[in-house]
Amino acid sequence: MSKIKVVDFRQAQDELRISLRQGMLDAASRLLVEEGAAALTVRKVADAVNCSTTLLYSIFGGKDGLSNALYLEGFARFKQDFAEFQNNLSASNLSTKNLDANQSGLSLSSTATQGIDRLWLYAASYHDYARRNPSYYMVMFGDAIAGFVPPLESRTAAWESFTPLIAEFEQCMQDGSLPASNPGMAARLLWSAMHGVISLELKGYYLKKEHSDELYRAAVRAVLYSLVHPEN
Repeated sequence: MSKIKVVDFRQAQDELRISLRQGMLDAASRLLVEEGAAALTVRKVADAVNCSTTLLYSIFGGKDGLSNALYLEGFARFKQDFAEFQNNLSASNLSTKNLDANQSGLSLSSTATQGIDRLWLYAASYHDYARRNPSYYMVMFGDAIAGFVPPLESRTAAWESFTPLIAEFEQCMQDGSLPASNPGMAARLLWSAMHGVISLELKGYYLKKEHSDELYRAAVRAVLYSLVHPEN
């Protein structure tokens, strides 16, 4: 005789809550991607999953909680995206033709996936992520959701997504591709340059894609050159 399955009510409630939360987050993500951050309201998200706003408030605590969940989701996607990039980089000998690293004026290593070339490839991957996820990017780094300020713990978690970039700078300094300095500061410097160009691009300040590509290359090149030649 088979055992009668005992239902754990609390466990069932927790599983339902997790499912509902993910469904609401998916709906908010779709609104963000398809209609932009202006369409991101508690009412619209609730309507998208056919539930009451009260239920959404009970799960996220309101729009700020939902916005914070999207903020963290953007960084989670970014980390996953870069992890896939690193796997592809390890599996194949990628070239730097998208960023034209060999015209950067830097002394590059002969192998396309070593030294400073890897920083160029990281920059290309970062630019690609921003272009494929513009709404998420502006939630992560811009002012897409008016009035939203990520809490400190979320900002701390977000910065951890740049650990691989810091590691790349550490490796470049260890193998002599870059003079020894603070890899964390170097990563922040490169990110600031990349983010500046990307933010202007996503806000429509460049008339042509080629303009932003040229400026992006120039910004990355300037930062890397300054790190290679700190005395200049």
